[in-house]
Amino acid sequence: MKKIICILFIATCFTGLGQNSHPDFIWGNASYFNINIGETIQFNNVDIKLLQLKNHFNEFKIGEDTLCLKVSRRTLPEVSFGIRIFVADNKNVKALTSDTAVHALLNKDALVCLSDFKSNLLNPNQYIFPISFNDGFLWSAEEDSYMFSYQYCENPEKHIPPYSYPGIGFNLQDARGIDKHLITAIEKSTVVWVEDKNINIEDKQASVLLESNSQPGIYYLYDHLYNKTLEVKEGQKLVRGEIIGTIWGDEIWGNLEFSVIKSDTIPAFENRHNRVVNIFPQMYELYFKQVFNYIKNYSKGRIRFGLIRSLNGNMKHVSTFQNYTGKGWSLGQWNTADKVAWICNGETGNARLKKVLFKGTKAECKNPNDYFDYQINVLNGVYRIRAKVGDLFESSWQKVAFNGIDAGTFSLKNGETKWTSERVVKVSEGKLTVRIFIDPENEKMAGLSEIVFQQAY
Repeated sequence: MKKIICILFIATCFTGLGQNSHPDFIWGNASYFNINIGETIQFNNVDIKLLQLKNHFNEFKIGEDTLCLKVSRRTLPEVSFGIRIFVADNKNVKALTSDTAVHALLNKDALVCLSDFKSNLLNPNQYIFPISFNDGFLWSAEEDSYMFSYQYCENPEKHIPPYSYPGIGFNLQDARGIDKHLITAIEKSTVVWVEDKNINIEDKQASVLLESNSQPGIYYLYDHLYNKTLEVKEGQKLVRGEIIGTIWGDEIWGNLEFSVIKSDTIPAFENRHNRVVNIFPQMYELYFKQVFNYIKNYSKGRIRFGLIRSLNGNMKHVSTFQNYTGKGWSLGQWNTADKVAWICNGETGNARLKKVLFKGTKAECKNPNDYFDYQINVLNGVYRIRAKVGDLFESSWQKVAFNGIDAGTFSLKNGETKWTSERVVKVSEGKLTVRIFIDPENEKMAGLSEIVFQQAY
């Protein structure tokens, strides 16, 4: 009898070992797995197989379901067979820029994050949002500084190579250099190092690195802090929510750049952005207290494109549509950067729309359509709407329509912009769609600087 019990115990142990594949690393309740096309991993007794990649989209078979998910640079997880899933990175997104060390956690075709949908990604009793809400901080999640955001400006006088944004940059322009919106420790952690000298020309910036006490090898990087308000020092033990300091920024902009790093060795300041973890869903959950999409609607608005970050909270309005922001471009699998191009000049800017976007870069892609759609969630009703078109530097051609109603065709000279006439549009399906038709000869670009709309009744 004892022999039978022993055999059953051993068999049970081996069966249990097969229920979950071994993750590359874990943060909180989320497990991150590298996976190749054709490979299967097992999580909570469910098989997850990567079927194929199409640019930034990834097709999985999860149990009997098939899901096509894009890399979650600013999109939220989906749930299938009780598993919450998002794609943290893939080789095509990594290939867009030369800063591959930022994407170093990816060593196969894709990096997928799995968790039990019944549990939080991060336990709210253990983790807290890294910015205090005591001074009324609000996060729209609309900054262009999101996870792995393709950073590239087409201004002719700027020649900065494209790069992947290594974390999340939270707009704190109203707190630059003052005692407001305190920066806090995300969980119990230890201060590994503090760099507070010669980071910027003004010599006012600081950078702080913490290591998780619960999960050694997980590091928290706080960049753009104000060195005169730091309240931590190397080796200090911090509790969840303990104050680290406030932010400074650069000569025109104030934000907190927050990153999570997984590393077997202590990251050096010079390489602090290497091996970053995709954390957008976790930050969304800590802020909004959920990880499901909510729908934001508008009854009026003014949307300005490509503006310098200090004027518009770094909202360029060039990325894809999200329900939680209620606006954005309708783009498909053809656009690996998942955004359109933009340009700015002083206090003005515009989105740049061409048949071929990001020409001459690794992100170069061709729009299969002869138009671009910008969509806005609105309440049903009748709206007055107009748009400002043209490019700040080059000649342009564009034809504009609002929900299918023609608003004119504009052939404009270098640097010339023009408002369309106001149109009255009836909305019955909850969306305003601004369609910009591009030059059919593909010789001129189209530009969009501004949209103004208001519900009439």
